[in-house]
Amino acid sequence: MSGLTRPMVGSPLAGCCTVLSIIGVILLTAFGMAFDANVEVLMGSTKSPEDGHAVAKHCYAAAIIYAAFIGFCSCQIGLNRRYSRGAVRI
Repeated sequence: MSGLTRPMVGSPLAGCCTVLSIIGVILLTAFGMAFDANVEVLMGSTKSPEDGHAVAKHCYAAAIIYAAFIGFCSCQIGLNRRYSRGAVRI
């Protein structure tokens, strides 16, 4: 088997990464929708960004990156279940 089918990270780390990435996708999507709608709480201050749609695009792009981490870490969890560490395969 090639080295690409072996787990790169441990199961606890992959699980933590998956959970935090799910939270990140939810929060960034919510912030993106809020900035896209020019919500007064986020856009009403003098220090707020002027173009809410541009900020929303960046939030959505970051959510896509987090979604990619969800996919990667979920695959790592599956690989860790298939190959236990220290096990000898004959």
